[in-house]
Amino acid sequence: MEGLKVVSVEELLSRAGIAGVAVAPGQKLTVFRGDKVRMHCGWNYRGPAISVTLYCAIGKRTLGVFDEIAVGQKTVSLAQSTDFLAYTNYADIDTSPIAPGVDYDIEAKIAEYMSQTLVKIDNVIDVTGAAEFQGFAITGYEKV
Repeated sequence: MEGLKVVSVEELLSRAGIAGVAVAPGQKLTVFRGDKVRMHCGWNYRGPAISVTLYCAIGKRTLGVFDEIAVGQKTVSLAQSTDFLAYTNYADIDTSPIAPGVDYDIEAKIAEYMSQTLVKIDNVIDVTGAAEFQGFAITGYEKV
């Protein structure tokens, strides 16, 4: 197993049923708490036919330690091959457990082969939790 990489992150606007908004790795994605984030990954594999777990998480990294808060997992079947075959797949992550805040980090790995596949991207997810207003003002008043 070599070279797992996050190839895109996609926000699923599940509440509205609208197609997601995708960003490239390293760019900021803002979601509402309760939205789903779809994390796409790509890798090359050669070896026996096996099933593995694509494991994707959102959390906070502090002093090099990743505190995962929300997780998405998917079982992926890999074909037997003596040559490297390219694979892409994704896992959906429910953001409901994440407190509103900025600069959340993401990680992805093949759970059974973490030492060969773990990838990390910091400060790329912002979670908005409540309605926000700007520029509210009294714009006039009159007798009616």
